[in-house]
Amino acid sequence: MAIKTNKQEETQTPEPDYAGHRQRLKARFLSDLGRSMPDYELLELILMYAIPRRDVKPLAKSLLREYVNLANVLSAPPEELMNIHGVGTNAAVLCSIIHASCNKICWENLENKDLPVLTSKQKVVEYCRTRIGYGDREQLLVIYLDIHGRYIRDSIEQVGTIGSVILNARDIINKAMRFKACAVLIAHNHPSGDCTPSMGDIEMTKELKDGLKTVRMQLEDHIIISQRGYYSMRENLPFMRNP
Repeated sequence: MAIKTNKQEETQTPEPDYAGHRQRLKARFLSDLGRSMPDYELLELILMYAIPRRDVKPLAKSLLREYVNLANVLSAPPEELMNIHGVGTNAAVLCSIIHASCNKICWENLENKDLPVLTSKQKVVEYCRTRIGYGDREQLLVIYLDIHGRYIRDSIEQVGTIGSVILNARDIINKAMRFKACAVLIAHNHPSGDCTPSMGDIEMTKELKDGLKTVRMQLEDHIIISQRGYYSMRENLPFMRNP
């Protein structure tokens, strides 16, 4: 009677059920680059590369229940994701890499050394949305511009609460002077999804505009951003268009 060796037994071990599912997901993704795939399947694909030996569909669906959509998962802080059971360091880092790459792509699509930033308003909006639009707390993004309205640098200056963020006009003006900027553009997000400015938003915009004027700088715009919409104060409020 023939006796099976351990090696023969290993080669005859069937693949786990999820192995075929993963191959089918990859094939579907390649057929149209994921355009027809729901969020949970795209997230499954991402998690597959960070968690190679486990069925990740339940984890993908659990993350989407927690964060609502794929963009929120990818933009979540990695330390927050790592605290979720089953995610781990590799998956959290991979999600953050994808989000950082999206930021870079949006900015490189916007940046043109020979043109003012605001010649492409929609690209500015896309960049601001990718950078801060999916946060669960309000964040203030400041973009510093040269005399021709071209990009110098940008930074998130403040992180607030779900309903407010503080704008420190003096700090922004001091940084603008240090960076040799001649204008700034600011944006902040509304996690609620409603981009309507509050009276506080309008007042702090007036304060910054007046403060910049004292040092011969200009406030190009204040954009309120959400996951789906935006509000431009320059487009809607007369005081922003006045010199």
